[in-house]
Amino acid sequence: MKTAFPLCSIIVFLFAGCGGDETETPAPSNEPEVQEESSSITEEMPPPVEKAEVYVPEPEPTKPKPDPNGVYLPTGEEKNGKPVYENQEGFSLWYNGSVWRITDRTGGGKLIATGEGQLNGKWENQGKARHYPDEEYAKDALFRLAVAFQGSSDNLNAIRLFQQFVMQFPDDKLVADAYLSLGDLTISEVNPDEQPSFDQIKEARKNYTLVRESTQDIRLVSDATFNEGGLLERVADNPEGLVEHYYTFDKNKDETLQQKEFDASGLFQDVSFGDYDLNQDKGLDYGELFELASMTTYAEIEKVFRAYNEKYSSAEGARVSQATSKIGFACEKQGRPSEMLELYYQDIKKYGNDPRSVGVDEILKKYSSKYAEYETLYGKSLDLLKKLQNPGEPISFTYRNRRGIEETIAGTMDEVLKDRRKLLPFLSTNYEGMDPEIYSEVAKLRGAIFINPDYAAKFKGYLKKYQSLQDNFPADLSPANAFVGLLQEAIDSGKKSLELRMRAILDKSGSSAGKGYNPQRSDFPAASAGVLVWMAEKMVAQNSLDDAVAAMERLVELYGETGGEFLFDAHYLIGQAKEKERDYQAAATSFGDALTNSSWHENANDARMRRGNALIKVGEATKEADAFEQASSSFEEVRGDSDSSLEFRAEANFKMGDCRMAVRDYAGAAFLYLETTLNFPSAVRWVPKAYEKSIRCYEQSGQTEQIRNIEKQYNDWQRKFLK
Repeated sequence: MKTAFPLCSIIVFLFAGCGGDETETPAPSNEPEVQEESSSITEEMPPPVEKAEVYVPEPEPTKPKPDPNGVYLPTGEEKNGKPVYENQEGFSLWYNGSVWRITDRTGGGKLIATGEGQLNGKWENQGKARHYPDEEYAKDALFRLAVAFQGSSDNLNAIRLFQQFVMQFPDDKLVADAYLSLGDLTISEVNPDEQPSFDQIKEARKNYTLVRESTQDIRLVSDATFNEGGLLERVADNPEGLVEHYYTFDKNKDETLQQKEFDASGLFQDVSFGDYDLNQDKGLDYGELFELASMTTYAEIEKVFRAYNEKYSSAEGARVSQATSKIGFACEKQGRPSEMLELYYQDIKKYGNDPRSVGVDEILKKYSSKYAEYETLYGKSLDLLKKLQNPGEPISFTYRNRRGIEETIAGTMDEVLKDRRKLLPFLSTNYEGMDPEIYSEVAKLRGAIFINPDYAAKFKGYLKKYQSLQDNFPADLSPANAFVGLLQEAIDSGKKSLELRMRAILDKSGSSAGKGYNPQRSDFPAASAGVLVWMAEKMVAQNSLDDAVAAMERLVELYGETGGEFLFDAHYLIGQAKEKERDYQAAATSFGDALTNSSWHENANDARMRRGNALIKVGEATKEADAFEQASSSFEEVRGDSDSSLEFRAEANFKMGDCRMAVRDYAGAAFLYLETTLNFPSAVRWVPKAYEKSIRCYEQSGQTEQIRNIEKQYNDWQRKFLK
């Protein structure tokens, strides 16, 4: 039994052994008014049954004795001049005047365990207590025990101990650490497929705020801020817990929130009811409340990180650029992408010459992709909306059908819109990346857009909206314009780190301004994490493999704690260099290290495929079956990822068959090859190979009667997909 008892002298007791297995006669009590149960927890037997009765009920089974172990903390009460303690199960530890007792309620109840008059004396079943009578040691023991419980995922006890610590030692230097743990632990019991409740969110945020109020340690302040931001992102993405709380203000319990209840709640002081009452029915239904909760949470994210940057922008070690990235993210989600880009540009300009600022590299990576995303969204949406205003406009386009054959379709906009067989290829070929809602409405309404006046008016409204968005989109902040100017400024002022960053981003965006530079080892000291990755990519392409590995080893050494997804890139590129050197074992290890750092990286599935291919090479060289098993597991992760491309998943399934074939499991290999043909029939690169290899498997296993059926299936597939 492990029990902590902070007393007036700050004593912490740790009990060992379970106790409670023996049945003891309770020591005499000085409290005759308290009726206590027997120390045995065996239930009373039912009364004797009269002989005349035929049915004799069996006695109820003896219930197992509860485990008295746990962490006991003071409740603030006293009994017989001694403090009362309680553990995480709700059992009470109290003094009856002569002995200490553990029962299910203070002053009586079911007896669980008994100790001597001295709290750290003998307990049942030879349980023993250790204690730290010195306050300094007790404080340290209390904090360390809380950390230990947190590490072992005993979150309930960890919370109780951290709460006890901050209550008893409010001025201690470790209080901020305790509040940080309390913030994290508040949400730790929420399963990944569940959402935190309003009360859990509120409690976690309270503790993160207390971290910032109780310390100036930038590490703790940053952790609290970014952990809070991470929680808010999770909530904004799916605010079910907030919506359920909003319904508590619904006086009519009809799952709508009326304006008077909305105003009286006190939660929406900066929010207009009308902005979210989309159908103007004077009430907010679930969908409208969901949107409200999401948008207000994104606004909270923006506030949290703006406050962080305002207060700590000059503090050494502050994660300013990463906070700016979060502010931009929140702005974007609230429909202000132009503001996001302006924030990013100013941050790049301000901190771009500091190579240790990983946040600038993260922003640069987002900047180019986000600019392209909104340029495409506005441009393509507007293009289609303009065409919908002119039904007689002639259009012509070429697309590749499902058999891989190019077809050209021509006609007026009206003709294409009325023919679903023309409309769907027209949209998928020309308008990927446009507003998905408008895309779906065009596919659904088709010719009715030109006939129904309500639909026509609606699409005129869409046109007006997107014309405004396009007009206000900052063309001067395009990478081609903004970064060329920063590159020249960096060259003129001798800002080498900024210069390298601009060369890297312009080269990746295809701008000619980024060409003409070959990475040199002499530039490594001025290179940031993102620039080192860019250098290594070019070096691998040029077969300067030693230089590429040196660049990535430098990245891991310098940014091992702060590198984020760039650490994935480092190990991923080392793996590619080792591939080219035919050191397949080292390559497989590096790809595994990359996945350990960021299993969600955009190149994660490519790393899994490369790892699998490298392990196949290792297996072929060593003849060890385990290498093929590891390779198959790596391919299986790709096959099971529904977000991966069909071609990629088909290749992974096919290569799982190769792994079975390598260990002469011909039946298993044939099954996987045929599975490739059935599950991924349009993967024209892998299906023919899968049919051919399945035939070879049946030949090897002597099941020649199966071959004719496979050949027939193969011929049917060719007629459908290749002709």
